[in-house]
Parts: sequence; C-alpha cells; structure tokens
Amino acid sequence: MIDYFKTQHLIEQMISDRIVPGVNYTFIKKDQVTNSTIGLASLIPNKTQLNPFSLYDLASLTKVLGTTNVFLKLYQDGVLNFTEPLNDFIPDFKDRRVRLFHLLTHTSGIKGWIPNRDQLPAPELLKAIINLPVTEEFETRMRYADTNFILLGLVLEKIYHQSVQQVIKEQVIYPAKLKNTTFNPVAGDCVPTALLVNGKILQGVVHDPKARTLGKDCGSAGMFSNMNDLIKMAQGYLGLRDDSLPISQDTITELYSIHTPKRVHARSWGWDLCFDPIDKHPILYHTGFTGTFMLLDRLNQSGLIVLTNRIHPSGHNEIFLSIREKIVATFLQENTYKH
Repeated sequence: MIDYFKTQHLIEQMISDRIVPGVNYTFIKKDQVTNSTIGLASLIPNKTQLNPFSLYDLASLTKVLGTTNVFLKLYQDGVLNFTEPLNDFIPDFKDRRVRLFHLLTHTSGIKGWIPNRDQLPAPELLKAIINLPVTEEFETRMRYADTNFILLGLVLEKIYHQSVQQVIKEQVIYPAKLKNTTFNPVAGDCVPTALLVNGKILQGVVHDPKARTLGKDCGSAGMFSNMNDLIKMAQGYLGLRDDSLPISQDTITELYSIHTPKRVHARSWGWDLCFDPIDKHPILYHTGFTGTFMLLDRLNQSGLIVLTNRIHPSGHNEIFLSIREKIVATFLQENTYKH
C-alpha cells in the first residue's frame, strides 16, 4: 500500500468541504498504483455519480501531454533543436528574437490585450495573437500564457501540413493506443464543467473559450482523457514503461532539467518544475484550469494525478487553488520519505 496519507486526506477533504463535487486521484510508486474515485460528477441539472472511467476536460494538460510531446519527438529526430526563430514558421510574426524554446518555457515576453477576444472568429483571433507585441519581459520573466502554445500549434501545422490536433492524434494518441484520449469525446462519457451564461452546461465541449473558437487549430487546450490513459502516460515519464510516449527515455530525462535562464522561474520544456524538499531534484508539474494536475518524480518513480471538475457549476473556485498548493506541498513532503 502506498502511504501518502496526509495528501490523500487533503484530496478527499475537498469533497467533504464541498470545494469540488468529485475527484479521481491516483498515486504511483514504482509498480504500485493506488487510485480512488469519490464524490459526484455533477450537481446540476441533476446529481450524478462520478465513476472511475469518466473523461475530463484536461485543459492545459493538453500543452504537455499533446503539443510538447510532438515537439520533443521532432527534437529527438533532429528536425528541430528549439533555437529556430518563430518567424521561420510564421512570417507574419516579425520579431526574430523569439525562438521556439521561448514559447516552450513561457519566456517569450509576448503579451497584450485582445479586444473582444471571445467574440472574434478563429482567423481574426489567430491574426490578433500573431500580432501581439514582445514586451520588456522577453527572457527576463516567465509569464505562463496560452498564447505561447497556440503559436506552437501553428508551428506544428506548418511542419506537418495538418491541424495541430490531428498531429497530436497521429504522433501521440494513436501510437500509444490511448483509447480514452480524444479531442472529440462522447458528451455522456464526460464530467460536466461550467454553467454558461445562457444556462447551458458544458459537457464534452472544451471549457476554454479560445480553444472553443480555434477548434482543431488549438495547441493549448482541448484534450479529454480519463485516469487509465493518464496513468499509462505518467508511467512513461517515470521510466516505468516505454510504450506510452512518442519519445525515448533519454529524451524524457532531458525534461527533468531547468530550461529557463538563471533568476527566471524554473521551467522545463512545456512543464513547470517543483523540487524535492530534501535534495532539490526536479519534479515535473502541470495544472489545468478545470481542476486537473499532475506531479511526476522520475528519481523516485512516483507520481500524483488529480482530476476534478473544480469549475462545476459556477466557473469560479478560488479556494481550490489554495487547497491545490497544500496538496502539492504535502505530496512533495511525504514523497521525500519514499526513497
């Protein structure tokens, strides 16, 4: 039995404290996998029971499980080394200082307000994103933004001459035989997310407004999956299996390194990084707005996957964010004793 008791208690307390309706969570430790399903899938219009096979809107986990993995495969195959200027692929983006690695580490400095963003049709939204300015934050600050991965998705479309989501299917999902990972889920298989202003509940439709607008051309969100497939992928990152990711274990090892400049928030390609409280070795970490997050410790071959519908039904749940911080910190602390 894997004994992350304090972490488990904090996760399950979210249900009793009514912070989230339900949660699927998994602890991995070498060949041991312990998972649990607790709570409800939905509160409105009807209360429905959560099940272990429910599909979740992964939100920004799409960035790392989908888009980043395609780039890592291109890196591994010698097609890219991430120093290529974005302008090589998107000539309308004029600033040649911005390289692919800036986008992958969220250090591009690209930011700006897009008027009426959620009302723009896809071509106009993409044009607005491509024309956003590079600010004084270039290389000096890590500012996490979907913009970086929407642009990376456009790069993949130029390389493969297909939509980015089709590329992810063919390069990541199909080879790994991820049977429950998709951009076009059956609504009834999915955990509902937010209640829209028109009274409609989103179910099987991506929550992120930009991803809804961009559809198949969005590399920052849109992937749905369930715990079974995520365990399979996590085991690949942990070095426990070789058939669930499109990249070699040598390439995966490079992910567990800092790829941002000194004095800038430490990130890898795509992934955020946490550090072991004792010996400070890097641990992969990423979150999704809908309430999904993963922690993966390759050195200890241990991990935590949490799937919740934290934006159901209100769409606003700031308490969850502080609880998530406690869960992460507690897992890292308990994980140090599992060497």
